Amino acid sequence: MANSTGRASTTDDPNTSVNSEGKRVVSADDWSWSRFTKAIKQGRFPVGLLLIMFIIPLSAGVAILSWGLTYTAALSSASTLANSLQEQILARIVSEFTFRIHTLERSTDQQSRNWHDGWFSKATDADKEKVVDILINTLAPNADWYTSQHFTLVPEGEFWGINAFPDGNGSFLYGPMYSYGENWTFWMSDEDGNNLELAGWEIYNNSVRMNCNGANEIWVSDIDKTNPKSAAWTPVYLFEGIGYQTHTHAIFQGGNFIGVQGADFTLDFVHDLLKKLAAAIPYRGYIYAFELGDTSDVMIGSSLDVEVYDIYERDSNATAIRALTLPEFAANASGWESLKVLHDHLLQYNSTGSLLYYITRPDRPAVLELHLSDGVYIAQMTEVISLNLHWGIIHFVRRDDILEELTKSNRKIIGIVAGVVVGGILASVVFSYSLSRALHKITRDLVLLSDFQFKDVLQKDLDKGSGMARPSFSRIAEL
Repeated sequence: MANSTGRASTTDDPNTSVNSEGKRVVSADDWSWSRFTKAIKQGRFPVGLLLIMFIIPLSAGVAILSWGLTYTAALSSASTLANSLQEQILARIVSEFTFRIHTLERSTDQQSRNWHDGWFSKATDADKEKVVDILINTLAPNADWYTSQHFTLVPEGEFWGINAFPDGNGSFLYGPMYSYGENWTFWMSDEDGNNLELAGWEIYNNSVRMNCNGANEIWVSDIDKTNPKSAAWTPVYLFEGIGYQTHTHAIFQGGNFIGVQGADFTLDFVHDLLKKLAAAIPYRGYIYAFELGDTSDVMIGSSLDVEVYDIYERDSNATAIRALTLPEFAANASGWESLKVLHDHLLQYNSTGSLLYYITRPDRPAVLELHLSDGVYIAQMTEVISLNLHWGIIHFVRRDDILEELTKSNRKIIGIVAGVVVGGILASVVFSYSLSRALHKITRDLVLLSDFQFKDVLQKDLDKGSGMARPSFSRIAEL
C-alpha cells in the first residue's frame, strides 16, 4: 500500500524501500533472483523475463526453421535425383530393347525385299538351299542380337533357315535347317556355311523334330496375306522350355503371296539386361518386363534370380510350358510382394488389374509410391512399342535406401540444432540477468536523483544522515 508521501512501500515495489525518515529509496541490495521472482509473484514481468521470453522462441524458431528448410530442400533434391536415376535406367532399357528389336525387323525386311526382287527363289531345293547359305551372312554379324533367320513357304509348309548357337568360347556354331517337303533335316556348320555334321535337333533341344507342315504356325497366321508390307510379332511362346518371340514379314513374288520371312530371339537377354542394370545401382529394387495384352500381361523377364523366382509354369518334368501373368504373380504375395501391391493399385483403375490399361492412360502419375512390408518403394514404368509388339517395363526402388545417407545426416543436424537452441537459451538467460542487474542499478540512481542526492549518484562523500548505503557502483557515474 502507499505511504504518507505517496510513494510505494516495500511490498509494492521490489526495487525500492522506505527509510526511517519516510523517504523512498532504492534498496541497497543488488538485483537478485529472489527479487526477480518476487516481482513475478506480484504480477509484474521484469525486463529480464521479457527478454528471455523473446530470445528463446526467436533463437529456437530460427534454428528449427533453418533446419526445416535445409532438410526439405535436401529431401526434394534426393527424391529428384532418385527419380532421374530411374528415368535414365528405364531409358537405357528402352534403348537397348528397341535397338535389338529394330535390328531384327530390318533383317526380315531386307530378306523380304530379296524375295520380292527375285534374288531368292523357291523353284528348286537347290535354290532354297542357296537362300539358306545367304541367310547365314545376315545372321553371323548379328548373332549377338538375334538367334535365327528363316522362311516358311505357303502353301507347302516347308520351314528353312539358319540358327546360331553359342559355342561357349565367345563364338557361335550355326545350324542350317532344310525342309524337303515335310522331311526336315538339321546340320551343324561354321559361319562360312561349311556343314560339319548332320544333326538331329535333339542334340540341342530335347528330341524335338520339325517334320511337319508349318503353313499354319503362329509366325505365319498373323500375317496379312494380301499386303506385301505386312509384318508382325508373335506373342511370347515357349519352345523346349525357352521363351521366344518371332518377327515375320510377308514375302511376295510376281504379286503372289508365297510365305513369310522371319527371325527369332530368345528372351534370355531381357533377364540378363534387367539383372545387370538392377545390380549397377546401390539401392534395393526390382525391374520387371511384361508383354502387354488385351486379355493378360505376361512376364517376359525380371531382375531377380531366375533360379529362385521362376516366371514360368512347369510340367512334371520341370520343363517350362507357359509364361505366368501378372495376376498369377500377385496371387503369390509371399514371393512377389511388389507385384501384389502393384496389382492391387491397378485394380483401382480396372476390374482386371490390367497393366496395359494403366500404362497407356495419359493421366497416370509418373511416379508411384507403393508400401511394401520392408518400406516404401518408388515405382516408375515405361513402354517399348514396335508394330504389334508392346512391352511394359516397371522399376521399383526402395525410398528408404535413397534417403539413408540423408537420414543419417539429418540426425546429426538435429543434434547440432538442439545444441544451438540450448546454447542460445543459456546465453539469453545470462544476458537477461546481466541486463536486469544493470537496469536495476540505473533505476536506483534515478531514484537518488529524484531526491537530489547527487553525491550518492556521483559516488562522492555520502550524507550519513540519509541512512542509505553508498552505492558500490553507479552506471550514471560510469557515463
